[in-house]
Formats: sequence, C-alpha cells, structure tokens
Amino acid sequence: MRHPVLALGAAALLSLTLGMGAALAMPAGHSTQPVVWTWDPTTSVGTSTLVRTDAGISATFHSSGLPAGQVVTMWFVIFNEPGACFSTPCGLADLLFNEEAKGDFLVGAGSVIGESGSGNFGAHLQVGDVGGSAFPEIGMPERVIGLTDPRTAQVGLLLHSHGPKASGQVLASQLSSFTGGCDVFLGDLELPGSGIADGPEDLPQAVGECSTIQVSVHV
Repeated sequence: MRHPVLALGAAALLSLTLGMGAALAMPAGHSTQPVVWTWDPTTSVGTSTLVRTDAGISATFHSSGLPAGQVVTMWFVIFNEPGACFSTPCGLADLLFNEEAKGDFLVGAGSVIGESGSGNFGAHLQVGDVGGSAFPEIGMPERVIGLTDPRTAQVGLLLHSHGPKASGQVLASQLSSFTGGCDVFLGDLELPGSGIADGPEDLPQAVGECSTIQVSVHV
C-alpha cells in the first residue's frame, strides 16, 4: 500500500514542477503592421496582426480595394534566418536565391472577393509543417523548410490574385495553390515571371492572369 504522506509529497512536487513550467513559458508575441500594395509601400489599405508562440504563428489580414470576383490567396513568407538576408527587410531575391536566409512561402488561406473589395483572411502555421510550401510548384522542392523559429523569423504576409473565379477543380486549385489557375504571371520588370505587381496595370483582368498584389511585413 502506498504511503499517504509520500503520495501527498509526490503530488505537491508534480504541481510545483508544472507551475514552474508554466511560469517559465514565454508569453505570446503580438505585432500589427499596415497592409500596402506591392507598388505603393506608403499608402495603407488595411492591417495585419501576427501572434507568435513557441509552437507556431497565427495571422489575421484585413484589406480593401481588392478586385471583386477574383480568387485571392494569403501566403506566409518565412525567413528563418533574417540576419543572413541580402537586405532588411528580406526580399524576393533572398527567398529565391539566398539559401542562408532559410526562406519558404506557404499557403495560409484563400477566398473569393466580394463586391465590396474587402478581404479578411486568417491562418495558422505550425513549426515543422511544410505541407503548404509552394517551392515544389515552382520546381524548387529542395528548398522546402517551413517555419523553424517562430519567435525570430521575419514573416511576410502576401496576397496573391489568381484572376477571375473559375469553377470545379480549377477553382479548388486557385484557392489552395500558388500557381492555381495561372498561365501568365504579371509584373516585376526586374524579375519577369515572378508575378510581383509593379502597378495597378498588373492587377489580373483575364482568366489565367495572376500577380502578387498586397503585402504586410512583420520583422
């Protein structure tokens, strides 16, 4: 038979240990940043909020002025080693060409934009989850890394327009993948084909046209 005093002592020790663990756990980090067009970093069209914990990140993204009737996806653009980036904040060149920055971009959410032109997105990304990486889609599967350090990574939130809403399987791919429904990537005169809109003229109009149109960066 277990001695009641020993049992009580063990319970007290367990309670103390759990309490110390909770006390030592870091609180969630919160940041809020403006949402801007990719070609106009000075005019805010919304806000995004990022919550960081040891287990991952959660984001909300509220925007305006989006093209009605189009499919838009929100993406996490992660730089796990921002100190290794070519620039501050990290940029497209770091994502595509700088392996030391340990970057990745992963799908967060997708939506069909209504007549108001407003967009409201929310998503969570866990440490080690690489299922939503778009690197395999663009022929770079070796670069998949996901999120490794949610506390210190630079996190960009991008909105990518897939053009007018399609139907069936094409619509499903528009809502869940980077290249879904995309035959032509508009914009970015310096790096053609990357799909970063350089101005309002790069907003998709026709079926098959795509471009990345809004951004919010948390460093």
